[in-house]
Amino acid sequence: MNNQDLLYHYFSNSLTAEQEALFQNLLETDPDFKAQFKLEEDLQKAIKSTHTDRLKKKLQGFENQLDKPKTTIFNHRNLAIAASIALLIGWFGYNTLFNTNYNSLYDTNFSAYPNTVYTITRSDDAKSIEREAFVAYETKNYQIAIEKFDAIPKEAKENYINFYKAQAFLGLNNSEEAKNLFAQVVQENQGFEAESTWYLALIAVKAQDKDLAKTYLEDLITNYTYNKDKAEKLLKELK
Repeated sequence: MNNQDLLYHYFSNSLTAEQEALFQNLLETDPDFKAQFKLEEDLQKAIKSTHTDRLKKKLQGFENQLDKPKTTIFNHRNLAIAASIALLIGWFGYNTLFNTNYNSLYDTNFSAYPNTVYTITRSDDAKSIEREAFVAYETKNYQIAIEKFDAIPKEAKENYINFYKAQAFLGLNNSEEAKNLFAQVVQENQGFEAESTWYLALIAVKAQDKDLAKTYLEDLITNYTYNKDKAEKLLKELK
């Protein structure tokens, strides 16, 4: 898990015990991480403060209405209920906007890439390790798949291995390792350049790196046809 993921999970209160320990260690030993944390913390406080001020103004408006004489108890209660609803809607709206926007975009657009390169049913002793790797991949045993991909002899490795190994890392929520492999696929023209560019864009979205995500999406739209419609839609949502 990279530093950006740690910060995201911290501010969304979703750190595991192991991640919490790592977070505290980085906070104490890594000046750059601490500075990044303080910047993010100040930003959140500023946004929350602005949002709270707006809610206060709305509630003050309700209170002013409540202070005016009313002919019935019914009207008085209606305004009190409306004020409560406004507060709740504002609070949940804030949390949805701030905490789940990028994560929601990632979840909406992500799907694991299917095995389109190796037929599991075929019998091929020379590539038995590769067969085991793809069996593990298709059954979502991603750690085993990675180990099997690594065990394939160098001279027998096909160009697509790095792409599917990257997919397995995504299945384990290891975006950093996946990103490195996808970038290698693109750089070395290993046959899944367009697909790798799409997943690099999604990884950037998950890391809340909007500018980088837009760069990958624009590259995909300009140079490839794979997921072009999805890329155009996602690009609009990021602007």
